[in-house]
Amino acid sequence: MTEPGMGWQSYAEIDEATVGALVAAVGADTFAVLKAQFAEDLQTLADTVIQAQGDGDEAAARAAAHGLRGAALNVGLPRLGHLAGAMERGEAVDEGEISATLTASLTRLMASGAA
Repeated sequence: MTEPGMGWQSYAEIDEATVGALVAAVGADTFAVLKAQFAEDLQTLADTVIQAQGDGDEAAARAAAHGLRGAALNVGLPRLGHLAGAMERGEAVDEGEISATLTASLTRLMASGAA
């Protein structure tokens, strides 16, 4: 949940502690392989949000944003997670902000961890 008074932009792109815990749990080599799957899944969820917004389907956009929020936070991408949380609450976020935040977050994720 977003802290009161903190916008999603205030959060770090990556939470190195979460990433470190994932690397410790699965190993650096496995994490290196999993990062590509995480990136693909996050991209698919973001595309679903954008498509639902474009279609004017608020319920579908919020549902996809919920999935994006959970996935992003679980892999250590708090800014993307809190952006998705804002969308889930019905806050207006334009496609450009979603795409830019996703790109920046995925760039950081792909550069993280070892291997």
